[in-house]
Amino acid sequence: MKKYNVKPIMKSVLRVLVCVAVVALLTGVGFINSLMFHPKFCKGGYGESTEGYVDIGTNGVKVAAIVLGPERGRKAILRCHGNAEDAKGTLWALEELSNKGYTVASVDYPGYGLSDGSPDEKGCYRNVHRLYDWLIEKRGFKPEDIIVDGFSIGSGPATELAATRKCGGLILEAPFLSAPRVVTHVRLLPIDPFPNLKRIGKVKCRVLVIHGTDDRIVPYSQGEALFKLANEPKRFVSVKGGDHNSLVDDMGFENYYKLIEEFVEADNSATKSTKGTKDARLKEGVN
Repeated sequence: MKKYNVKPIMKSVLRVLVCVAVVALLTGVGFINSLMFHPKFCKGGYGESTEGYVDIGTNGVKVAAIVLGPERGRKAILRCHGNAEDAKGTLWALEELSNKGYTVASVDYPGYGLSDGSPDEKGCYRNVHRLYDWLIEKRGFKPEDIIVDGFSIGSGPATELAATRKCGGLILEAPFLSAPRVVTHVRLLPIDPFPNLKRIGKVKCRVLVIHGTDDRIVPYSQGEALFKLANEPKRFVSVKGGDHNSLVDDMGFENYYKLIEEFVEADNSATKSTKGTKDARLKEGVN
């Protein structure tokens, strides 16, 4: 009986399988990116003449940011925007604080607003880190005076920044465990973009989580689960009846401003582990 050398055949099969896996992975990444990012919904939201606009990019790559308030405010609030808003649009809820002596800043992810590139997970991290460095280098803030605030998909780069750099606090508004788990609830894919559940435990600064009980996009249970994984000191504010895109409205502007300002001004020993609603926020019970 004629014997065949199967080794070359197996090597060829393995090469084909590897190629198929790589193509599938790249295709999956592209598909997931198309689901996660929607820059087209906020095109033309601002221009280079917009108040607070600054290009903080390096090496000829434009990284667009909006910075409001005093040049060196009492503290800086670095806001990471959602997937269907830009740096200008996301600051509407925090603009009032820029009138109270705080520097409020947000940066556009690649492909958003006036930033160059196409949106992806690493690009979001890169641009957010660039704004953090710019606030320190150009505005003179100390790391402990920078409060990071992430809304929705912005909770991903916000958590990553707070887990890898020194910050004064982390605010997460309607956060998820990871981006795909908003839909799948458990990990089903070979990639898991913005894995907040793996990073929140590495955050050493105080944490504030705000989530609406009627959130129709990111399940309320994911905000609760992420809060449980966070280190002390931490605080959970449950907005009764609050939905995803109307979270601030549902909470009430004054309640929101007061909550954020209290957190920004507090120190690490002052943040209690509490849970409350918009109606009983000042008389909460301790978890």
